[in-house]
Amino acid sequence: MDFSTIKRDMTTVFERITERTDEGLLPDEESVNTFARLSRRLHQMADDAWAGEAEDFSHLANQLLNAVKKGDLENSVMLVESLQDAQAYCHRTFRD
Repeated sequence: MDFSTIKRDMTTVFERITERTDEGLLPDEESVNTFARLSRRLHQMADDAWAGEAEDFSHLANQLLNAVKKGDLENSVMLVESLQDAQAYCHRTFRD
């Protein structure tokens, strides 16, 4: 799977996750699991310049997966917001 495909798939699945949390609902575990897996793949493909941020992002995605598995809506919503902030920072800092 190439970088563009991973990014596209991450965007699609993250939209499904945020649709749920925006409604105050727990995201479905399958979507979050897919997102965490894609985040790990993104980290593996990351350039040295942003590998640290990709690792942090992957860690947040895994924390979200753990929160969803526990049925912890409050933490899930906070982690989704943290992922949105991390994405915005990374794109603002590292995109050409």
